[in-house]
Amino acid sequence: MNNNIYLGVIGISHKTASVALREKVALSETEQRVAIKKILANPAVDGCMIVSTCNRTEVYFSSESHKNEATTIRHILNTIKKCKTYTDDNIVYELHGSDVVQHFFKVISSLDSQIIGEPQITGQVKDGYNLAHELNSTDTLLNKLFNFGLQAEKNVRKETFLSDGAVSVSFAGVELARKIYSDLTDKEVLLIGAGETAELAAVHFLNKGVRKIHITNRTFSKAQTLAKKLNGQAHPLESMDDILRQVDIVISATSSTEFVVTKAMMDPICRERRYRPVFLIDLAIPRDLDPAMDKIDGVFLFNLDDLNEIVQENLEKRAQEIPRAVKIVGEFAKEYGEWNATHSISFVINRLRTHFDTLRNNELDRLKNRLPEAGLKEIDYLTTSIMNKLMHQHIKALKKNVSHPEQYQQHVDFIYNLYELENEK
Repeated sequence: MNNNIYLGVIGISHKTASVALREKVALSETEQRVAIKKILANPAVDGCMIVSTCNRTEVYFSSESHKNEATTIRHILNTIKKCKTYTDDNIVYELHGSDVVQHFFKVISSLDSQIIGEPQITGQVKDGYNLAHELNSTDTLLNKLFNFGLQAEKNVRKETFLSDGAVSVSFAGVELARKIYSDLTDKEVLLIGAGETAELAAVHFLNKGVRKIHITNRTFSKAQTLAKKLNGQAHPLESMDDILRQVDIVISATSSTEFVVTKAMMDPICRERRYRPVFLIDLAIPRDLDPAMDKIDGVFLFNLDDLNEIVQENLEKRAQEIPRAVKIVGEFAKEYGEWNATHSISFVINRLRTHFDTLRNNELDRLKNRLPEAGLKEIDYLTTSIMNKLMHQHIKALKKNVSHPEQYQQHVDFIYNLYELENEK
């Protein structure tokens, strides 16, 4: 017995597989329900929970024989996805015991994410747990793992800067805008272009409470479609000058080969605006916005290079926070280990008592026909007394070390190896 934390995890992530393969073997909600039902059909498995995102699919499970059951679970996943991926050790990782605890806490705290500190993973883990809870597929070990994990994530977020700063160019634009305008709630935004890049940037600004989104595009129908989606207002490209006179923020992301807004266009507009600040974000390659506009009073112009530089700086700042976050995760993993030791001590004692009782009863059965009943009672009393004294020493050592997971684990391992309890059912 290498670990008394009866947990296992089987997973595939951005660290082990391409996005194409991750998409192929990802589990839909329906498939998750099927998988959990099939996994729990095995009486040796006590609990199961699945975390499924675009970057990872992980099956967490609890079982006293977690190492043996992992193989069965891998085959179940292969059957559901009609693949052989989940039995490929070059792609799929498998962890057990305390390693599962450390891994789960890193996952929920976004320390294991493709973008360290991203906030979405916590909600995605919650979704997985809520589904498992709905299916009554979680047990005490998994419930505690989730609750300890949530607390670890909360402390990482509160005590470090791991999630601070924009790490996408579209959100970096929002951060810059907030430096120029401390309050965005009374600001209006113009999108030039109606593609995915412009939409993503607009969503970030909407999430920060901007008052209104205007959209203009060479194809007016596309502007109308996006305006409906964002609850904004579409404008023909010909009326762009009028909109530029009133908005505070401009985001341009078109496929034009020429400048969409030039200095010659913007000079008179800025004069009419009385040089009221206007924030311009150029997300296009080649650039949409004439860089010469940066010389106009009141114009704050940023392109992709500027935004990427901010993103890189923020990523470096997040990287500096990793050691602090890892330390917090380690502290919570230790706390989980201490809880588990307290939780498992009665199980270990009962397992040992069953072992001794079996030995005693086997010997008593052997003597049953050779000794009088009075003699058997004496021997029964004597062997029970010896058993209790032996048990007492082990119980005393276990309780002494229950708040020290490593020492506790060493003694549990000693007991299991000495009495070969691992081989007993």
